[in-house]
Amino acid sequence: MPDLNWYLPLESSTSLDEMRPQWQALLEAHAMTPSQQPPRNQDAVLSFVGQSVLSPHLKLAAVLAFGSAFDVDLRLALGALAEQTWEAGLAWPDSVAAAVSDNGPALHVATRDAELGAFVLGRLAGLRETMSHDGTRLEHWHAAFWNRFLAMACRHGASDAVALALRHGADPTDNDGAAIVAAAAGPDDEARATIEDYLRVMRQLLDAAPAPAAILAIALPAAAGADGVAMLDFLVARGADLDVDGPAALAAAARHLAFDTFDLLRERGADVRAAGVDILAAAVASLDETMVETALAAGADRHAGACAALCAALSAQPWDLYGGEPDFIEARADMFALLLRHGLRCGDACVAEALTKAWNGPGVVEALLDRQDLDADSAAFIAQLAARALKPAGLPGTAS
Repeated sequence: MPDLNWYLPLESSTSLDEMRPQWQALLEAHAMTPSQQPPRNQDAVLSFVGQSVLSPHLKLAAVLAFGSAFDVDLRLALGALAEQTWEAGLAWPDSVAAAVSDNGPALHVATRDAELGAFVLGRLAGLRETMSHDGTRLEHWHAAFWNRFLAMACRHGASDAVALALRHGADPTDNDGAAIVAAAAGPDDEARATIEDYLRVMRQLLDAAPAPAAILAIALPAAAGADGVAMLDFLVARGADLDVDGPAALAAAARHLAFDTFDLLRERGADVRAAGVDILAAAVASLDETMVETALAAGADRHAGACAALCAALSAQPWDLYGGEPDFIEARADMFALLLRHGLRCGDACVAEALTKAWNGPGVVEALLDRQDLDADSAAFIAQLAARALKPAGLPGTAS
């Protein structure tokens, strides 16, 4: 299980030589190696850079020496620590000074291993060169580090780390509110923190925000989609506007099969028939008939939402099947048939276009025409749709 304090045994180190034999072993012990699914290794590096009490130059040297550039953008560490590590008069080795001395001073690298020291300095020079070419400045990467750190801290429900990031000016709304979404989603199966920790983190974000309404607008759908009843209750108590943001939260709950928060939002007055929010289409995207029936029973507009729902049925892919796209043919056909049985029809060209773009559209049509539970009107609608979208004349087996 990931642990943001994985680096604590390194805190008494005075050189890379002391850290080197421990770094990988500690990451492995806490399941935060580069071989683990991201963002675990990135979280480990962000936590180390932001919270370790080691000297800035040793922290930066360690990340450059041992960090994986495939998992972490090392410029984040440079942005966080550069100002603290630019030591006046620290010269580059004579062999490279002419090539790199104009991109900033060298870094003090505490190691007896000359090759390791050269590797660290080479990486430092390369990062600065990259920054000069892409036009970004250290200020950009400093802000990017603390914004990324905040999102990481929210994802882990780590209130102390959240407070640290906010003190450094982190913006919760950065990257489409990734930090807010992470906090609102609450703990997952791997989390060491509890829902109370995530509620504490959300309170910190709201208390620090000059405009809490912006935080609440992002948090409400995120909590709904995660089926977080306790978080949803907290957000409503803090002033979340269900008239404005409730429909988007209902759509998120429907899309993610969050039945409890869907019902709770309706009980609190969120409007399932709100104009401009395709709640029925969101339910259809789940490819779950119970969710669609729930949305329809709640009053989702089957007429205004017909086109969006039918299009969603032809493109829905709610699970990552790693190339198992054919498995959706029958599920999409089943969903399309369910909508037809509920009387949904749409003559707009968008549905024909959705069938044209659908993976193996002819296969979906064939599965629909083979069904025995559709009335003549529904079968005629499918045939007409196929004729518009597929060539020749929508015949089964024709490539789309």
